[in-house]
Amino acid sequence: MFKPLPPQQLLHDLLRYDGETGKFYWRKSVKYDMPEGCEAGCVSGNGYVRINIRGYGQLAAHRLAWVYNHGALDSDQEIDHIDNDPSNNRMSNLRLATSSQQKMNKRVQSNNRSGLKGAYYHAAHKGKKWRSQIRVEGRYVFLGYFHTAEEAHAAYGAAAAHYYGEFARVA
Repeated sequence: MFKPLPPQQLLHDLLRYDGETGKFYWRKSVKYDMPEGCEAGCVSGNGYVRINIRGYGQLAAHRLAWVYNHGALDSDQEIDHIDNDPSNNRMSNLRLATSSQQKMNKRVQSNNRSGLKGAYYHAAHKGKKWRSQIRVEGRYVFLGYFHTAEEAHAAYGAAAAHYYGEFARVA
């Protein structure tokens, strides 16, 4: 699923990782003539920090941070940014997650009329009420119709806490 990652020892040889800031710095660069101590990587268009390592290509810094600190990472394992900021690669902001858990931690979709996660305007229903639903293990669970978007959102929040636990994001 993901590109193969370099071994932990190679990362330690090439880079220094600051777990408090989440930034990498070059110890030595085998591809570029970079002086020691320069910050490694750049922010891509989608907000993720990418670092180019010879023989491996451009890699996501959050995946490198995990390997740097914890060793190997299976190619199908994912790393979740707890605060949903793809450039915040502090160790305290990273955790292992399944693909399903990653999806639970998404922000509200921009096409949502209410701006509240889990609250959808349903004009076809009597009284033009708000509908709430949550996706669980690939299927939608209907939570009910509500008079306000806030009530629908509250129902979503309770269901998210129940189904998603620590990965629940209601904002």
